[in-house]
Amino acid sequence: MPGLSIIIINYKSWLVLEKCIKSIWFQKTKSIEIIIIDNNSNDNKIINFKDKYDRCKWIINKKNIGFAKACNQGAKVAKYDHYIFLNPDTVLEKNCLVKLKSKIDDYPDSILSISQIDSRGNKKFPYGNFLSIKTFNGTSRFIFRFLNCENRLKDNKKPWIETDWVSGSFLCISRKNFNNLNGWDEDYWMYYEDMDLCKRAKNIGLKVILINSISCTHHHGKSSRINLETTVKTKTHLIKSGILFIDKHYDGIYQKFLKFMYVSSKIFELILLCPFSKQKRLILNNLIFNFRVKEF
Repeated sequence: MPGLSIIIINYKSWLVLEKCIKSIWFQKTKSIEIIIIDNNSNDNKIINFKDKYDRCKWIINKKNIGFAKACNQGAKVAKYDHYIFLNPDTVLEKNCLVKLKSKIDDYPDSILSISQIDSRGNKKFPYGNFLSIKTFNGTSRFIFRFLNCENRLKDNKKPWIETDWVSGSFLCISRKNFNNLNGWDEDYWMYYEDMDLCKRAKNIGLKVILINSISCTHHHGKSSRINLETTVKTKTHLIKSGILFIDKHYDGIYQKFLKFMYVSSKIFELILLCPFSKQKRLILNNLIFNFRVKEF
C-alpha cells in the first residue's frame, strides 16, 4: 500500500490539532508521516507542543504566509508519494487511512477526498461546482441545482461521486500529479485555493473524486473563527479569493459580468445585514478600502 505524507497547517488551533494528531496515530497502518506547518501562532504554546509531538515534522514560520504557500512548504519535505492536506480541526474515523490506501490505486489520475460529518453528526458536503454564473451566490446555486435535479442526499448514498472540486480540509493527491500542477497557487492567501487546484487538475485531464464510504469529522471553523478579528479577516479573504479565481479562470465579457454579479451580490448582502451585525460592518469596511485587510 502507498505511503502517506499528511500535511497540516496550524494557526492557534492547538486543542483541535491535538485531537487530529491522535486520530492519525490511532490508524492501524504503516508508512505515514505527519508534517505540521505552524503559521506564526506566536502564542508561546509551540515549544511544548512540538516537544510533546516530536514524531511529527515541524516547520515554524515567522509570519503567517497563508494556506497555499504553507501547503507547498510541507510538500517539499514530504517523503512519501501521496499527500493528504488535512485541516487541524478534523478527526479521522477508525481505519480511515487503511480504507483510503486501498482506494488510491483505483483512482490513479485523480484528486481524492472523503465524506465529512460535523460536530453534531450531520453529513456535510465538502465538494461542489466551480464558481460561475450558475453558482456565484446562494440563490443561483439553488436554482442551478433545482433545474439540474441535483440531490446531494442521493449523492451521499453512492459509493463515490465525481465532482468539480473538493474541500482542502481533506485532499489527497499523488506527488506526480501535484508536481505536474506546480502545487498550490500561492496567489491565494486563504480560500478558493482548493477550487483552483481542482480546476487546474481538470484542465489537464485529472478527475476529482469524493469517496462516500470513508469519512472524518470536521469541526468546521475552529481554525478560522477564533475571535471577531480573525473571522472578519477570513471572511474578507473569502471574497477577495473568489475574485482572484474569476480573474484566473475566465476572460472576456463573461469574466467581467461574473465578477460584477459576484461582487455586487456580496456587497448587497453586507449592506442588508450590517445594521444588525458588527462582523458584517467590518467586512464591508474592508471591501470599501480595496481589500486592505492585514494578514494574521
